Amino acid sequence: MQYNYFPGRLRFRDPILRDIDIRNAALEVVKMICPQAEITYKESTASILVVYPADSVNPEKLTPLKPMLLKLEPKIRFYTTKKKEDVLAGIAEIKSKIALYNQTVR
Repeated sequence: MQYNYFPGRLRFRDPILRDIDIRNAALEVVKMICPQAEITYKESTASILVVYPADSVNPEKLTPLKPMLLKLEPKIRFYTTKKKEDVLAGIAEIKSKIALYNQTVR
């Protein structure tokens, strides 16, 4: 997966995003992290662009997600449809971690 990051702007691109279930699950995570983000998807490049207020996302809040992302990354890099459920399960694990964090912060 290719990532391009600049504060207030994130683009990630990979053919796996053409799978609507995986794309929607990933977008749910993005919306949980930053509800005010503007998100666009471009089918021709299988890329998602997220534009958000740079000061609305605390990078420290994302650090606990790194081990889960590292565990998920090989499944994405070497993706086949046989791995779809594993990828969705990894995204669900990330969502639950974010939801738990959001509950404890409130």
